[in-house]
Amino acid sequence: MVIIRVRQGETLAGAWNLVRQRGTLIGNPGRVRAGDSPDALQRLVALRGASNAKRIGVVFKRIKGGEFIYQGQRTRIETFEAAKTVFTINMMRKLLILKGDEAKAIFKVPGYSADEVIRKSLEVVADDVPDAERDNCPLVYVSKYESEAIARLLESDLLTGLQWERAASGTDGKKRPWGNNLDVTKAVYNDKGTRPVKSKPAGISAEGLHDLIGLVWELTKESVLRGGSWGIIDDYYLQAVYCIVSHPGYRADRIGFRLARNLIS
Repeated sequence: MVIIRVRQGETLAGAWNLVRQRGTLIGNPGRVRAGDSPDALQRLVALRGASNAKRIGVVFKRIKGGEFIYQGQRTRIETFEAAKTVFTINMMRKLLILKGDEAKAIFKVPGYSADEVIRKSLEVVADDVPDAERDNCPLVYVSKYESEAIARLLESDLLTGLQWERAASGTDGKKRPWGNNLDVTKAVYNDKGTRPVKSKPAGISAEGLHDLIGLVWELTKESVLRGGSWGIIDDYYLQAVYCIVSHPGYRADRIGFRLARNLIS
């Protein structure tokens, strides 16, 4: 094994020739191996200094603090960041590569190892989703304990209920990110399983967050579920103000999570 130090902007030719002759490149998130294409090393250099969340594909969007309507009452919130999408199967696969045994150790409940959670999540994907897109569907069957542990590995957290509702309803108390009317072209609901994140781009929020309504219930810090899921039919549950308390150890095929980071206004 060999450690290769490459400064950003430095030519990769010499370093790549060395990688081709050696084993695994130690200390890189992409696990570049001899025989991989030079593009793999280029991606490694691009990620040098990136956060763990960015390395596995999590993109955060900034949501400015200030006044907004929460549960019918005007209140204030501090600036924060929320992930553009819920946590996906593909992100979990990359986290296992990046963190190895540390990530596997999060899953302690018999029958729900990391690999089993991935397998179960894939079984929930709607049958008509192409194979190439199935890993971009939400990771489900994860408890609040496990989702918080994943968040800690990624220097982040779960959204609070206050943050989630601000993200979903904007500043003016809308029922949904796009307005008040439920629209099948803007959310995944009354469906036969999960679908890839961002599959309903018309339902994107003002700050660029996808699937806040429908697709999967989202766990929050208070062990409260928000947003509804793919199996919901009644529009009463598919609105920003609706919430339901959940046990932190509970898991299901319709529950996922979204990462968050706190900022200063």
